[in-house]
Amino acid sequence: MARKKKEEVSLRNWGEGNVTTKRGSSRLYYDFRYLGERVEISTGLSDTPDNRRKAMAWLIRQRERIEEGTFRFAEAFPGASEEKKAHFSRLEGSINLSKPNHILFGDYVSRWYREVWEHHPSASKKVDEKSAIDYWITPFFGNKTFFEISSVVMGDFIRSLKHREGNKAGQLLSRKRVANILLPLRSIWRDACDEYRWDLPDPFKNVPKQLPRDETVDECMDVVTEGEMQRIEDTRDALRFDEFMAYLDHMDPWYRPVAELWILTGMIPSEMAGLTRLHIKDGYLFVRRSVSRGVEKTGGKTTYRRREIRITATIQRVLDELTARTDGKRLVTLKSGKPLTPTEFYDAWIKAEKKAGLRHRRPYSLRHSFAAWSLAIGIDMNRLAWMMGHGSKKMVYEVYGRYVEKLGDDKEKILAYFGQDFVVEETKKAA
Repeated sequence: MARKKKEEVSLRNWGEGNVTTKRGSSRLYYDFRYLGERVEISTGLSDTPDNRRKAMAWLIRQRERIEEGTFRFAEAFPGASEEKKAHFSRLEGSINLSKPNHILFGDYVSRWYREVWEHHPSASKKVDEKSAIDYWITPFFGNKTFFEISSVVMGDFIRSLKHREGNKAGQLLSRKRVANILLPLRSIWRDACDEYRWDLPDPFKNVPKQLPRDETVDECMDVVTEGEMQRIEDTRDALRFDEFMAYLDHMDPWYRPVAELWILTGMIPSEMAGLTRLHIKDGYLFVRRSVSRGVEKTGGKTTYRRREIRITATIQRVLDELTARTDGKRLVTLKSGKPLTPTEFYDAWIKAEKKAGLRHRRPYSLRHSFAAWSLAIGIDMNRLAWMMGHGSKKMVYEVYGRYVEKLGDDKEKILAYFGQDFVVEETKKAA
């Protein structure tokens, strides 16, 4: 009995799942959670030490498949009832696989067109981007996952960019033209990494060396490549304090508290859309759900996404405003009462930007601003990584740290806005 108990505890410590017995049965049972539901099903094995080890090893493999997104209930349990297999098949059909080895570039581009490209303020640049994407980029990358896109693959792509017609057919495109084709490609890449919080090696790191030589423009194209790509980075950089206030002053009142909650917590739109009144408890905001493209999910893409954000006086003011205007349980909604979507917020953001006469930023700069502002007023990097849902301070330092220097004159304003109760170290709330 002692050995049996020890084995059960070891598996429980490993993760969500266990190999157990049931009263009145000599069989072993798998007991684990899948897609938010408890699964208790027979292993078909009798209760012996050897079978326990086999069942445990099998369950660990299945848990790994669940983490990878490749687990399918009907394949794992072909002998289960048809009703149960059909039930989990329906649930699996709504899964939004979000690992870089699951997302095809071509699939992401289709949505990127709707949610990002469609709202580009420059009509001429929209035409140029779409031409490059449809003619050169998607045919090459469309069936590749983001995980497959490396600096080596990028080099293969650059070498494939050749004239297809006319007297120059078969010759490499000019260095300048290749650089311009790479601009929307990098924009799409960075948007996907931002949205899904992927920490992937930068496939563009060797681009200056991989570009074709062109003596007539070679000297200036290093500037075009780096400068134009920096322009893309500048749409995500941290806001100065007065810039953020200008956005708020010119924004549709419905979306002002949304923008404030974003910059005060670093939460992303899908996480804010998942917030309900039940997630406000004991002075903390419990991040436990998300709503993306109409699909609600519990938990997060990684264990670090399940976190607790201490409610400061400023955050409480924003939550009070959100709570007062919603009759239902959701806190952050569109005017229609439906969960917040990035597209609707983007529209309000761009309108405010134009009215205020500000240079173009993407709304995701609010998350970058939260990180940079926090670092500017002295928040510990490990604590900031926890609040943002990152696994370590490495990404915090590399991605957000470079924005801090320009915020030197804003520290007092940021501190007054965030509040002293934000700076004071808190004890993390247990999940």
